[in-house]
Amino acid sequence: MTDEEKQPEQEEQEEVKSDRTSKLMNDMIKGMREFGSAALEKAEEFGKLATDKAEELSKLGKIKLDIHQLKRSRTKDFAELGELVFNLGLKKKLAKINENEDYKALVSSIKQLNNDIKAKETEELNIDAEQSGEKV
Repeated sequence: MTDEEKQPEQEEQEEVKSDRTSKLMNDMIKGMREFGSAALEKAEEFGKLATDKAEELSKLGKIKLDIHQLKRSRTKDFAELGELVFNLGLKKKLAKINENEDYKALVSSIKQLNNDIKAKETEELNIDAEQSGEKV
């Protein structure tokens, strides 16, 4: 065979190789696109989960802070009540303590704070139960 006869045959072989390479490249590109799409979907899914979890933790943190603040207010009221009772005792007016407006206001405030604390603690338990998949 002469060089001229080999040349079209070589070109044909190169064309077949080029077609295979082209198909391989197209398959690789298609595979990369599919992988990229799947990775993007998973990333979006994990992003949503992370956002939901952050919202739950933020809500729980806010409730815990509210409970702490309510307890501090209650402690302050107890201290004021103790001081009031002490002062009334010094003045020998403890027999009429139920008639004292400051006493009534402090007792009422403490009762309300106790109710608020219980409500917040129940709310906290409900969120904890939701996070663990239970219902209270």
